Amino acid sequence: MNGVRAIGLERRDGYDVGRDPRGMTAEELTALGHVRLSAQQALRLRCIDCSGASAAEVRLCTHVQCPAWPFRMGRSPWRAPASEAQREWGRRLGARIADTVPKPFGEKGLNTTAGVAATPVPADGDVGQTHGGAGRGAEDRP
Repeated sequence: MNGVRAIGLERRDGYDVGRDPRGMTAEELTALGHVRLSAQQALRLRCIDCSGASAAEVRLCTHVQCPAWPFRMGRSPWRAPASEAQREWGRRLGARIADTVPKPFGEKGLNTTAGVAATPVPADGDVGQTHGGAGRGAEDRP
């Protein structure tokens, strides 16, 4: 038996059987290659596995008697749609989050120095002298 695989197995009546995951630690589950997933995500991944790793085949699945079939698209068909109050709460929350995210440079509200050069330029325009001679001086410009 593979050493890592042994973490998830126990002996019962001389046979290997799967351990109860409710009694396993997060570290043991991670060592077996599992990641944290919701039950809905796990069902969706199982459907993709069953369909030969093809999301398109999951959509076309004809195994309508399978307990996972109604959940194959990653959503519960039994869940009630969000109420208007829940949608409004989500919109307000999204707006609050958007207000805390920095805006791209130049967008209103962030760039308070609009029209001001990022690097001061000498009055005579001779950048070459100001920056250690790099670049063209005033006499070299056309």
